[in-house]
Amino acid sequence: MFRRRFLAGLGGVLAAMTMPRWTVASGQSDDDWPREVTDALGRRIGIAGPPTRIVPVFSSNTEIVAALGGTGRIVAIDGLTRYPPEVLDRPRIGNRIGFSPDIIARLGADLVILTPARHAAAQLLRPMSLAGIPVLVLEHPTLVRILDNIGLVGRAIGSEPEAQALTRAIEDELSALAELFASRPPKRVYFETGAAGRAGFRSVRPGTYTDDILRHAGGLNVFGDRTGFSQVSGEAVFRADPDHILVAGTEADVAALLARPHWNGIRAVAAGRVDAIPRGQVLIPGPRVVEGVRTVAHALHPDLVSTSSE
Repeated sequence: MFRRRFLAGLGGVLAAMTMPRWTVASGQSDDDWPREVTDALGRRIGIAGPPTRIVPVFSSNTEIVAALGGTGRIVAIDGLTRYPPEVLDRPRIGNRIGFSPDIIARLGADLVILTPARHAAAQLLRPMSLAGIPVLVLEHPTLVRILDNIGLVGRAIGSEPEAQALTRAIEDELSALAELFASRPPKRVYFETGAAGRAGFRSVRPGTYTDDILRHAGGLNVFGDRTGFSQVSGEAVFRADPDHILVAGTEADVAALLARPHWNGIRAVAAGRVDAIPRGQVLIPGPRVVEGVRTVAHALHPDLVSTSSE
């Protein structure tokens, strides 16, 4: 049953990925400026010419612009962005507390790309509109939408060929992995994304891009039937008794999990099937999610999948 559910879900996602997800407006060619794109809020955003001074807010949007060859056009980032290293010397326009429209305007930004989190949209949309700076709002709920957004950003910044090449490479990788797992049942996985000690633990929510990563990597979320669910108890993990445990973090996070009282009674822990997965590959909805898929796939199926560095 698990294998049928896994293959059915995977097939549907791959089918959706083969459909065109961004279009050129009628009468426009790839060289036509100004152009319009429609963002996640349904807003039609006019862009006068190829942006040269881009401010992406949040790591995911910075990574998308950089992956499309736009690193040199990024003039500022938010305070929590840590990748790629080439942009870390840029001015910071805010962090958890808030974002500064004044800094963005002083930098002469000609495009802001943001996600409606940490009040970014509420703080920046109106001031940027008054300043005449277009703002493209993206949402990244699923892996398919991440690929959509790569295409959308490519359209917005005039990097369509790069966007098409990148999405095609990601889709090819996912298709190749799907073929590897076609005849193998998925591993039942508890994927921990955070820990609050006795207050509980955070796991992957169903219907999210991290859940998609797990499925594409030949895994099955043991809490996948709990819609909108992320907080779990140690008792719930014991009852689920997963085949494998993944921890979004470092080997130190794995060591902390292994040291929890009585967790050696969980089958995956007793068998030594607990692995750390870099957070940037599975918790930032940008192009590195494909690295996350391969890293998770190697952890779950090392006999079938090598790491990207091997």
